[in-house]
Amino acid sequence: MYFSRIRVRPDVRDLHLLISGNGYGAHQMMWKLFPANGEGRTFLFREEVAREQIPFHKGVKGEPVFYAVSAAPPLADHPVFTVESKPYAPRLATGDRLAFRLRANPTIARKADGKKNSVRHDVVMDSQRILLHDLAQKLGLSAGGEKSALKRKILTAWDQSESVLLADDLRAIVEGGSYREAAEQSLAPALLLELALKTSIDMELQRWLTEKGTRNGFALVRDEQKDRLKFQAEGYQWHALPKKGKTAGFSSVDFEGELEVVDPDQLSEALFCGLGSAKGFGCGLMLVRRV
Repeated sequence: MYFSRIRVRPDVRDLHLLISGNGYGAHQMMWKLFPANGEGRTFLFREEVAREQIPFHKGVKGEPVFYAVSAAPPLADHPVFTVESKPYAPRLATGDRLAFRLRANPTIARKADGKKNSVRHDVVMDSQRILLHDLAQKLGLSAGGEKSALKRKILTAWDQSESVLLADDLRAIVEGGSYREAAEQSLAPALLLELALKTSIDMELQRWLTEKGTRNGFALVRDEQKDRLKFQAEGYQWHALPKKGKTAGFSSVDFEGELEVVDPDQLSEALFCGLGSAKGFGCGLMLVRRV
């Protein structure tokens, strides 16, 4: 395996304007560096902003820089990119602690009523939908419609009913996450609802990554002093793929934290093969370093 850093050549830096915010554009550019040779995709990649990754390099601006793990090195002679590659063979042992960064497409499969096959749902949107649906039911409301409209209906009905139990339910959710200190304060309903939604998202993303770890040979490390996992998830983004349809696209979330190696062979395979879906569009590559 090989680990590569792929930079846009100085004389074509304006190229990033053509592919900025276009997941399909980056996808196509990467495929040109890694010819399939009839084997399908044999690489993972992650896109970053050059000035954030290599700020001391002369002339670096807002162009993209890509990191890739691949079965064979990318093409070195390319008119658009400068490629730096080195062999990649992490030596892992049970109990090793690694800091990690992962951009992933977290989804969950669930069977819909009356449907034979499971449907994949975006974890972030799904967690909000479930909480809002539950709150609407408690207030005797219809749970249909757009998320923003449903939130307004819930807040209006909550204000009219002055439900103390609803506030207690939301406070209990917030107390279980990273906003627990805020739960001790007297919060307006709108803010309490927003914190509960954020906590719900955090908990579902944590559950998603924990399950991935169980299947891929690692466990998230707990910070005993703070009584929580050394983990955070942020940077939720929707990436449109207009060439695949008007509503086509995928979401991504940036995970960061510390893990412990449970099964070196399983984790090595995950480092080479990636985690989650949308791997061909820049998701799934886990970057690790020893701590």
